[in-house]
Amino acid sequence: MKGLLRVWGLVPLLSCVTFVTAQTVSDELRADVRRAAGMHYALPTDQPWHDTPPPAGKHPFYINHYGCPSAYYLERSDFYDSPYQTLLRADSLNKLTELGRDVLRRVMLLRNNAHNHTGELTEAGKQQAREIARLLTRRFPEMFIEYSYVDGRSLVENHCLLTMGEAMVQISRAYHPLTLVNTASNRYRSLMDPEDKLLEEQRFDSLAMVRYNEFAARWAPDDSRLMKILFNDEDYAAHHIDTAALSRQLFDLACSTQYTEVVGNTKEANLYDIFTPEELHRHWLRRNAWAYIRYGGCTLNGGHQPYMQRRPLWNLIHMGDSIMQLDVPMTNLRFTNESVVMSLVCLLDLDGYGVQTGNLDSLEALGWVDYRIAPLGGSVILIHYRSDKDDPDPLVRVLLNGHEARLPFPSDYAPYYHWKDLKLYYLRKLYAYARERNDE
Repeated sequence: MKGLLRVWGLVPLLSCVTFVTAQTVSDELRADVRRAAGMHYALPTDQPWHDTPPPAGKHPFYINHYGCPSAYYLERSDFYDSPYQTLLRADSLNKLTELGRDVLRRVMLLRNNAHNHTGELTEAGKQQAREIARLLTRRFPEMFIEYSYVDGRSLVENHCLLTMGEAMVQISRAYHPLTLVNTASNRYRSLMDPEDKLLEEQRFDSLAMVRYNEFAARWAPDDSRLMKILFNDEDYAAHHIDTAALSRQLFDLACSTQYTEVVGNTKEANLYDIFTPEELHRHWLRRNAWAYIRYGGCTLNGGHQPYMQRRPLWNLIHMGDSIMQLDVPMTNLRFTNESVVMSLVCLLDLDGYGVQTGNLDSLEALGWVDYRIAPLGGSVILIHYRSDKDDPDPLVRVLLNGHEARLPFPSDYAPYYHWKDLKLYYLRKLYAYARERNDE
């Protein structure tokens, strides 16, 4: 019987994985060009969710959440100032085409819109945070009943703090009386954005940088086409414009327009149209490889970067054991950076994202795609289930960006996993790395 449960339990999950991986990145960018933003892709709040019913008698009693910030303005003013000044200077010399002048206008709109707001949530980001919190309460209504406990913690960074604030306000509006606690303190940074000098030093060692630079050169967009449609003087563009830098800066701004309202109209400042689909794909390829080296299991730098998040994983295990005897439902909401969530996903090896390779050209084929792993508004959520306080076999279901995720070990109730199996698997993984660090 357990064998049958194992097979049938995996059918909907495998069907979902097959559907996702059947589409290439090119297909997905054509369907939604905003995905080219990678980790700055704003996770849609209207996508359909599938919830496999828990085994008979089990119900949720604890939610443990690590979330990315919602959509926010680019973090530095020079992201807006640099391309603006470059185009403004060219315009003063009458070196822009008609399209170039219109692009200058759009860049100016984006720059003005972000003035004194860098790093803050956009209006769309605030709405996104509220919608995601509303969805959580609707999917798990038994977790937000009278006198249940919700603990929110955030990094001391604007976009994380504001995401927590919007989410907690939304939860408080829908359900009361609740016990809600908000905390933002550097005291908890080691559990939400830890540092490790050794791993940071290894991240971009000479081999990783050499291979990345080779990859980036191989997939560099042909910026000459873009320069021709922006500048009316090829000699000026060739000798006075850092074409690669300007192309990259305009791509960065294009990616930011998906969640920036300019007079209530995002189309007014859209910049995706100045790039061809091939150029967008090449820009994304280089970003994706960079993210893999920094946060994934890239073997070029040792394959250990996800272990940057071993303290958060220890904490997930510790909290899972600590709440077994709770009388009321409890929810821990942690709001951190998208880079933390990405490397935590890789450490947990959810849906195979812990894959290790030194071949950067293979990432797309392997399905390691940044906007599927840690987009803005994304999260890793562990939902714990039990029959009662004395249940000897609690279960856990994991959601990645709202979807049921596959863990790297078998279960007879998938997508539900035995807590004891989850704990044993990851403790062994953490202890093995600790032994390796001691041997170095």
